[in-house]
Amino acid sequence: MRVYHDDTSLASAGENKEHMLKTSTIQPQRGARSLGKIEVLPNAIHTIATRATSECYGVLGIAAPRLRNGQAVLLPAERCAQGVQIRLANDQIIVEVYVILEYGLRISEIAHNIMSSVKFSIEKMLGVPVVQVNVNVQGLAHSTSSELKKL
Repeated sequence: MRVYHDDTSLASAGENKEHMLKTSTIQPQRGARSLGKIEVLPNAIHTIATRATSECYGVLGIAAPRLRNGQAVLLPAERCAQGVQIRLANDQIIVEVYVILEYGLRISEIAHNIMSSVKFSIEKMLGVPVVQVNVNVQGLAHSTSSELKKL
């Protein structure tokens, strides 16, 4: 299985696709017969991790990795991939997730649920081990907060 890194370089229209993206190869699980190659772009892994995170109880949304004026920034659905970072290390996946959680709930419990859900979803769909899921709580908000809706 081949998983592309996020590193992209600008290429002219005439250049080959292989030169546009730096790649790192992840082998399928042992015992599987090779019938061809499987290529998974980071966008697909972002989608899996974003959906798994968003479905966890207590998660109000995916946040930007950087604060704006000291405040967490809730990302709209079309930009949620910015709040999930994927890295490859020794044929294993490391995921960084940035979230805003609901105020008043146990943060550690929600974070553990996110870790389990993201790890399970990626491993189930890709068959590639996830070595770490790091949850970065960027902020807390009430679920009915008008301030949250503005972001």
